[in-house]
Amino acid sequence: MQDAADAQTIWLQTRSAVSSVRYPRRIDYIIAVTGLDGDRPAADHYRASCDPSDGVIRLFPISDEELTTTPPAPHGAGAYVSAALSEGRNAPAVLALPMGHPALASDLLGEPLLSPTYMFGLPYVAEKSRAAPETENALRVIATVSAQAPAYRVELIDAPVLDGIPTYHLELTPLRRPKENRLRELWVGTDDFLPRRAVIGGNFTLAPFVDVPWTVDFSVVDGAPYISREAADAVVYLTHRRVVKDAVIAFEGIDVPGSIYDEPLIAPGRLDDALVEPP
Repeated sequence: MQDAADAQTIWLQTRSAVSSVRYPRRIDYIIAVTGLDGDRPAADHYRASCDPSDGVIRLFPISDEELTTTPPAPHGAGAYVSAALSEGRNAPAVLALPMGHPALASDLLGEPLLSPTYMFGLPYVAEKSRAAPETENALRVIATVSAQAPAYRVELIDAPVLDGIPTYHLELTPLRRPKENRLRELWVGTDDFLPRRAVIGGNFTLAPFVDVPWTVDFSVVDGAPYISREAADAVVYLTHRRVVKDAVIAFEGIDVPGSIYDEPLIAPGRLDDALVEPP
C-alpha cells in the first residue's frame, strides 16, 4: 500500500480533476426519491433542470405521483388565516394557514432542489481578489485561489475494482469543521481521478439529514462526473413522528438539450423544508 504522501497526491489530483471538468450549459433530469414511509413503500419523481455555470436549479415542485392523486385535506375546520409577508424589496408573499390539524406532507423527504453536478466540496473555489485598487499601469487581477489549511487528513486504504473500474479508496478525517467538511471515504478512478463513490457524514442543510451518513454513487459521462444516487445509511426520523427507511435519491434521465429554448423552464423556488446542498 502507498504511503501518506501518495495519498495526499491522489487527493490533490482528484480536486484538480474535478475543478477542470466542464459541464453543459443546461442539464435536464428526473429526481426520484424513494423509501419506506413507515412500512409503506413510497416514491416521488420530480422534473428538474440546472445550469452548472451559476448553480441555478429549476424544479417543478409537484411530483408526478402527486399530480395523479387527490391532495390531502387538513383535519378539522376548513378555514384559513392569511397574512402578508414582506422580504425587503421583494414582492409580498401570502401565507395561508389552515385552522385545524395540518395534513401530512405529500413529499417523502421534501422538495429536492438538487443538482447531479454537486461535488461535496471537491472543486477548488476561486475567490474575488481583495487586492489594492488598480493603478493605470497595474495588471488586472480577475480572481485568486486562496490557500487554506488542509481540511482533511487523507489515507489510502486500498485500490479495489469498483463496478469494473480500478479505483483508489481514500479515507478522509476532517481536521476542522466536520459538519461542513463531510467527506469520510472516497473512491476515485485510477486513470482520471474522478469520483466514483463517496461516504459522507451528513447531507443537505437541514436536520435530521445533516446527522445521517449517506453513500453517494457517481457516473462519469463524457469526462464529467454526475451523481447517480444518494442512499441514507441510517433511518431518517422526520417531524410528525414520521420514520423513513432506506431513503434513496436518484438522478435519472439526465439529458443535455440542444438549445436552452427547446422547452420552457420552470421558475426556481424554495421552501423552508426543501432539500438543499450547502455551498
